[in-house]
Amino acid sequence: MRAALHLWTERGFETGIEDTRVEEICQAAGVTKGTFYFHFAHKEDILLEMGAETATVLNESANRCVRSDRSLDDSLRTVLNAVARNIKGTPPAAVSRALAEFRRPHRVHASYSGPAFSEAFEKLFAKAQEKGEVTQRVDSSEMAQILEALVVDCIMEWSHGRLTKLNQALHLRAAIVTAGLHPDVDLPG
Repeated sequence: MRAALHLWTERGFETGIEDTRVEEICQAAGVTKGTFYFHFAHKEDILLEMGAETATVLNESANRCVRSDRSLDDSLRTVLNAVARNIKGTPPAAVSRALAEFRRPHRVHASYSGPAFSEAFEKLFAKAQEKGEVTQRVDSSEMAQILEALVVDCIMEWSHGRLTKLNQALHLRAAIVTAGLHPDVDLPG
């Protein structure tokens, strides 16, 4: 992954992925084509793996928060900080391309079997419902999907240079969602 990212960054993500051959990635990584294809069906799958690493970081952080019985606000702050740290270590153009690859449904379903961002958020919202921190009138999976959409959009905005403070934007969007899910808020329906 690092070798491919280095080559793609060097060549520019606009055409670097398409212009880079698997053989070049293998040479830069010091592995054989057989080893490459053992791990990846296509070079674009490296982008999916980047997303999988971020989702794994998010899920591991969420699991720790649930086990330690943290509040929803503290848990969201913790997991969103972990996500931001993970993402900020990657060139923004790589993040943008990885998100675009994830949005290609036929590729994701065929190549990706890792955790989703929404799974981590669902764990946090389910725990928050048990503790009475958020409404019972909305399913925790629905809450998670809403927050996932906002988080992914925020990451995309950052990767395009339209946001400079990723952490602040992530926390603001999470706060907006949780404010609307407070047990005392009267929801329609």
